[in-house]
Amino acid sequence: MADSTATTNNLQITKDRVKSWAACSDGYRWFLGKFPEGAEFVPVYRALIAEKRGDDADWLVGKLFDELDTTTRVKQTAIIAGADAVAIAAQVASGAEAATTGYRANAATTGEGANAATTGYGANAATTGEGANAATTGNWANAATTGKHAVAAALGIDAKAKASAGGAIVLTHRNDDGDLICIRAAMVGQDGIKPDVWYELSADGEFVESEV
Repeated sequence: MADSTATTNNLQITKDRVKSWAACSDGYRWFLGKFPEGAEFVPVYRALIAEKRGDDADWLVGKLFDELDTTTRVKQTAIIAGADAVAIAAQVASGAEAATTGYRANAATTGEGANAATTGYGANAATTGEGANAATTGNWANAATTGKHAVAAALGIDAKAKASAGGAIVLTHRNDDGDLICIRAAMVGQDGIKPDVWYELSADGEFVESEV
């Protein structure tokens, strides 16, 4: 059972909170230097990514998400995905949602509006319901949807996405260091995107059919 902190959905990151999570000394010093007054989760996460502190970003997600309920986890994952984040987050509604943060921790849902979000390496997300979005941020983490009006967003290194008719995909291309090279979104039936076909994004920003 989740502890009581999971109901507070506190997204504020403070020095005391980071210390209570037993952060490493280097990470703690970085946080104090960057955010001496504290800050909400998303700005801190994005600052870590911008400064190529990916391991610290993953650590922060793991610590914070343990203290959030599932709906808030899904919303925050959609936001940090960064690909049409406003549109994706706006579609995250109440329902049977699933969110995971661990290595190869997959998420799957079947209901209408039942979103799935993951942040771990190799942690795939799959949904089947109408309007049920799937978002992944981990490397080699694929996103797949089959429901109408559902968005599959895969934002990590070598990540792939597919969607069915009436849906859409969002993909990025990153170099080996995780730097964002390009990002692109398309609806199924536009820009040559076929339904129920896996795609990845080339360094030139072109959708390429793929296999998983």
